[in-house]
Amino acid sequence: MGQNLSLSEPFADTSGVVLSPQDRHADIIVGITWACSIYGMGIIFCAVRLLERWSGEHGERGVGFAGVVGAFLCGSAWPLVLVYLMVTEKEPVERKVQGYGVPVLGKV
Repeated sequence: MGQNLSLSEPFADTSGVVLSPQDRHADIIVGITWACSIYGMGIIFCAVRLLERWSGEHGERGVGFAGVVGAFLCGSAWPLVLVYLMVTEKEPVERKVQGYGVPVLGKV
């Protein structure tokens, strides 16, 4: 330890990390796979949130096949859908349960 500091002759610096072309290609594929997975999770999350919103407060309006396909198509732009859902989200309102006077948070 420390022996190479007293040498008067220069030595090669081998501290740099160099990936082989095969490893670089594999790392690119793994990175793209991770990005596509996260994007897919965002699509699914936003599609489910849109379907919940379209079905009504208590699920009184049914959502058919066309609505599900539409939700997934709209969900493909999930960053915009998240902004839309945050901007148009209604405030929780306090309601009484069955007239007993127990306050419960619910959405109107």
